[in-house]
Amino acid sequence: MRSARTERAIIAALSRSQSVVEFGIDGVVRSVNERFLAALGCRAEAVVGQPHSRFFPVDDAEHLWRALARGEQVAGTYRATGAPGREVWFQAVYIPLAGRGGRISSVLLYACDISDERATVALREQRVDIADRTQGVVEFSLDGMILDANEVFLGFTGYRLDEIVGKHHSLFVDQDESRSDAYIGFWRRLRSGLHDAGLYRRVAKGKVVVWIQATYNPIFDANGRPVKIVKYATEMSADALGGSPSPVAADEHAVPRAVAPPSTGVADVLELIDGASLRASALAMDAAIDAALAEQRGDPR
Repeated sequence: MRSARTERAIIAALSRSQSVVEFGIDGVVRSVNERFLAALGCRAEAVVGQPHSRFFPVDDAEHLWRALARGEQVAGTYRATGAPGREVWFQAVYIPLAGRGGRISSVLLYACDISDERATVALREQRVDIADRTQGVVEFSLDGMILDANEVFLGFTGYRLDEIVGKHHSLFVDQDESRSDAYIGFWRRLRSGLHDAGLYRRVAKGKVVVWIQATYNPIFDANGRPVKIVKYATEMSADALGGSPSPVAADEHAVPRAVAPPSTGVADVLELIDGASLRASALAMDAAIDAALAEQRGDPR
């Protein structure tokens, strides 16, 4: 009796928090709850008695219902259509229910409305796609090794992808700069999770100097730890630079800082966030960078 009451309480809780639909084994809707009706913008009389295909335009419906008839649960993300102009995305699971003799008699669908989340993801993907078509995009490991780059970036550096993947970022700077404290500090800040933006002098294939407006963006895992760096860059023309590529720094080997740097207060706060644990882990990474730079220069350290 206690187990039966517990099961009924669980079912009631699921019905309050999720959309629930009961189908016959023939795919016809037997019953629905209020959450499902609200999501689709329909009344019960317009849903009950209708086939599954009326609301869920599944590509391989025959395969779905064969699996359910065998007693297999099926889960996934599904698009549903309801009232005119209403489209809903559900994260759902189909659960076959056995009747007398163990034969499947009905199917319960439990579904969560994820339309808002899916719209957010789609918008983010569109933004990434636009950036990939209009800006140079490069991915680096935390120690500065090149993981990937798009065609725009390859276009203004003159390299092929296979010529740079696995190489260090220092490929794009002068040798003296790659050994400087400023450059080492630049990568230490990125590894610790700090963003960097500015106008940078870079060296393309054939020792051609290019100037780029760029942002270096640490990417974090679910625990808030930096896992890689993504750079977005735009090549700056001579006209955009006022006819001369030298407005940023008198020392052409210095790493140029942002044209409009953040306020000192914000910078101070960011430095405080760069805590002792991150500094400790950075020491080992510094050694790896030094080794990578030495190998790229052919310096037998």
